[in-house]
Amino acid sequence: MKKLIVGVCVVALTVASAIAQSVPYSVEQRIKKIYSEKYPDNFTMQKVLIEDQLESYRFLQRWSSESGVPQNVFSKIKAVYAQKYPNNYTMQKTLIEDQCASYRFLQSYTPPAGVPYDVFNNLKRKYAAKYPYNFTIQKTLVQDQVQSYLELHR
Repeated sequence: MKKLIVGVCVVALTVASAIAQSVPYSVEQRIKKIYSEKYPDNFTMQKVLIEDQLESYRFLQRWSSESGVPQNVFSKIKAVYAQKYPNNYTMQKTLIEDQCASYRFLQSYTPPAGVPYDVFNNLKRKYAAKYPYNFTIQKTLVQDQVQSYLELHR
């Protein structure tokens, strides 16, 4: 019985290790090359940045949906940043998280007292059309316009 338990533990650890190491060799080597060239004499910096990039890569590979964000929107956001930052997985992860948070904010944002509903909706439509799939800039611009409207109409 003890041998069976030990065997199961060894298999579980091997599988867990394989999953944790699921970064393709070519990706890992590319990441290492980038940071060894960028910080040739700073091995601590290389180590920290390489580990962060590898963890971000693994996270992105597992990240298939986001609560409160439609699948088509989430997929488009991921694709935009994968194309824009193909070798910077930490940047992709950070920007996708920010875009998703901004998307959820915009979905629940209602006009504050003093801002007519039609003015508010026009602002949201205008910036959604001008900056599709860039929910962070939409959020920033709508909030700025709302604040300016309130200040002008005191």
